[in-house]
Amino acid sequence: MIRSSPVSILLMGKGRIMSLNTCAEKKRLAEGVPSPLLLFFICTWAAVPAAALISAGGEYQIESSVHDNGGGNILAGGQYTSGSAIGQELAAGDSGLSVSGAYVNRTGFYNPPHFTYQKGLVSVLQFNSGSVSLSLPADAVDKEVFDISLNNDPIAQPLNVDPGLITSANAKIEINQGGWARLFHNQINEIYLFDEQDARTAPFARHGTLSMRYTDDDGDGFLDGAAPPVRVDTIRPWALDETRAMWDKLPAASLDPVSRTITAPLLSPGVYALLGMIDDSVKDTYAFPVPFRPNGPNAGSGPGQTGTEADGIVFTSIPQEGNIEIYTLDGRLVRKLPIPAGLMSVTLKWDVRTAGGNRAASGVYIWRVVSGSNTKTGKLMVIW
Repeated sequence: MIRSSPVSILLMGKGRIMSLNTCAEKKRLAEGVPSPLLLFFICTWAAVPAAALISAGGEYQIESSVHDNGGGNILAGGQYTSGSAIGQELAAGDSGLSVSGAYVNRTGFYNPPHFTYQKGLVSVLQFNSGSVSLSLPADAVDKEVFDISLNNDPIAQPLNVDPGLITSANAKIEINQGGWARLFHNQINEIYLFDEQDARTAPFARHGTLSMRYTDDDGDGFLDGAAPPVRVDTIRPWALDETRAMWDKLPAASLDPVSRTITAPLLSPGVYALLGMIDDSVKDTYAFPVPFRPNGPNAGSGPGQTGTEADGIVFTSIPQEGNIEIYTLDGRLVRKLPIPAGLMSVTLKWDVRTAGGNRAASGVYIWRVVSGSNTKTGKLMVIW
């Protein structure tokens, strides 16, 4: 037999909070509670092997609803946190309920879990790992009470989306953008919003924000595990257009390199992903040192020095495909440097030699970088 410990009820409404300490009082009051009041039942059971965290970002804060014998909060140390109220039932210990490091799980029972919010309050939901978070302003959803679930595996375990639409959209964008736009499984999320009647897919009445984290654990400026290499500054948030089965790039996105997150306006429920693109920008490409004078009084590879023969002339902030060409002032091609496919660097060195392998003569040269339809030119000076 399972014995219950003291039970309390919090009644909230119109600025008043009342506490009741017995189950009998709870039952009597619940039968006659006036409709403007919002009830929260908080119980502790000595034999319950799981725990849940209930928190709110409005006028109240509830630390926990159920404790295990060790006092742990399963949603405090797991995969989800919430800035609003959470509803959860816990079954008996022999009912097939299992507890992992993330959250209570049972087939068909809130997996992933969903969280309940109110129309007049700010809604905040995030993975504790920081991989994704969303925030909706008050009155963004035209429902008094609604639920939100974040699903990070909509292809294998969709909540509302047809996974075939994601697969089709992926194929289309890879044809247009190449392998740089290949979808990574940990950079896609389904935002599912529903109420007691049905799922809601309409745009929000007021735009929220969505933040998603990309993986660059070694800090080299490239998305971890991507092939071909994806530069993190090309990653953008995209929303799935389920009508056309295509990815639409979200406007006004901002990248935070410190937290490695990309934030964009959240316009509606649906499927969102971070996708890379080939970097064909040439606007930031430049060469150094200029002048190149490896035997001069200020020769060396340090800042402000004029270079060494071993280091040559370096082009930096180069695109991911294309060529760099060096010409004489009268237009003769001296050297053409193809940008290698899969280059894990933003630099390319010219050894200051011609196509025939000879030293380029002292003088002034014109360089040109070409990537797709983008071009940029500059000048070099070589002094031996």
